Amino acid sequence: MIFCPAEGNVSKKITIFEAATSNSSTMLRKYIFSLLSIAFIALTTPAAAMADEVTDAVAAAKKSPKNQKANRRAAEALRDAGQPAEAITYFIKSDNRGNLDAAELCFDLYDFQRAGELLDKYLSKRTKDQSAADNQYIPQWSDEPTDYTDILRHRINLGLSMLDRVEKIAVMDSVNIPADDFLNYYRMARTAGRLRPDSRVERLLPRGWLTAQGLATLSPAAFESEAGDYVMFAAMDDESGKSALYETYQLADGQWIEPVRLFDFESIFGKDSGSTVDFPFLMPDGVTLYFAADGEDSLGGLDIFVSRRGDESYLQPSNVGMPYNSPANDYMLAIDEANGIGWWVSDRNGLADSVTVYTFIPSADMRVNYPADTPDLGDIARLSSIALTQSGAPYSAAELRKRSEAAAATADDSGDPVIEISLPDGRVITSADNFSSPRVRKAVAEYVKGCNYLAASRRQLEQLRAQYGAGDHSLSFRIISLEEEVERRNRELTSLRNEVVRAELGDNISNF
Repeated sequence: MIFCPAEGNVSKKITIFEAATSNSSTMLRKYIFSLLSIAFIALTTPAAAMADEVTDAVAAAKKSPKNQKANRRAAEALRDAGQPAEAITYFIKSDNRGNLDAAELCFDLYDFQRAGELLDKYLSKRTKDQSAADNQYIPQWSDEPTDYTDILRHRINLGLSMLDRVEKIAVMDSVNIPADDFLNYYRMARTAGRLRPDSRVERLLPRGWLTAQGLATLSPAAFESEAGDYVMFAAMDDESGKSALYETYQLADGQWIEPVRLFDFESIFGKDSGSTVDFPFLMPDGVTLYFAADGEDSLGGLDIFVSRRGDESYLQPSNVGMPYNSPANDYMLAIDEANGIGWWVSDRNGLADSVTVYTFIPSADMRVNYPADTPDLGDIARLSSIALTQSGAPYSAAELRKRSEAAAATADDSGDPVIEISLPDGRVITSADNFSSPRVRKAVAEYVKGCNYLAASRRQLEQLRAQYGAGDHSLSFRIISLEEEVERRNRELTSLRNEVVRAELGDNISNF
């Protein structure tokens, strides 16, 4: 069981690269008109029914303000509807368990001081039955039950500590995507290395190695060096369910050495209060390693940590703190130093089967934290609005977009290309190696990169349209902009594909 935010996390509006147009267009009018029916249907969906349930529950609680059951029903309805701040008051007015529920919501909202006070209030009135129930909590990293309130207390204190050292970074973009699709949104320069899927690792491992090592599952993301001759990955033990990081090198003859185990949770942290180490990213210095881990030093389920390679092993990790980490799961921090862009993934927005990829501008040199008395520091730390982080940013969202495109242009996706080009002579090309000349193969590589980028843009567009359909009409101009970009890139790819075919056939055709 992972410590995670209570149901009904605060939902946030998601922005994409700022490219809004200033004019309304026919496309927008048609698109808005097409969504009117969707909006009408939405009125009769379960969401509308939930709104009615919240309204009725709150009205009943207000009518009987001393009725504990009515207050609990109102609190739970508000929490489940994504209104945790409003739910807190009703939880406090319900039974003593409500103080614990309210403490959890305050924790999720980064009001750690009040969370501690409510936890104290709950413990001062806790019954024997409540104590017995609390002591049945089993953390993900342990088989032994423990007192849940002890874990919550530790998390609250950790949150207070983190809130005193929130790093001052500019988060310039965020996008909600399917949870299994996040790798497509990391478009790094070649010099930063690559993030590879588990299929890449499986191909280079010696046959039968996973089974022989008693390993059941590979992590969905592995790190590969710029030269492609070094890979770091995570794998889970079949029996214990615990994971470890491994590394492997490619020899001069093209063979890969048997992977070497780097560390598991206990060996790197020096204690057994966790079970997971995963999502590695090694900086170009070959020393600095970012990875995700659970355990008592994590604010949520998975937190992002940084370690450095010593003479013989990696050193004691440090939690990178806020705003990267949250009471949810945060992982896969990667930095492209050449273009001044960083990314990480979070499920703090509580969207089913989806995660948020944040794009940020890393600190140029040493870490700089916000002063502890900064107004709205809690909102900045939990990224309630990424605009709060952008004051004083070294460059704009438009500039970030240019840097991201520059990174995508220099990214190397040669490890897992997806090609299917039909030629007029009946051949179907499925690999860049099947083309006749280096010049054509280079053009094909550009075509594959463009296809990957176009696919990512289309997925963003689907997400934005879904959010628009759910009522966020502030996204209209961004939708138009992204539609225009998708059309432009599609035309460019068609042209590039034609050029590839003409070059392969000796310029004997004009189209296909």
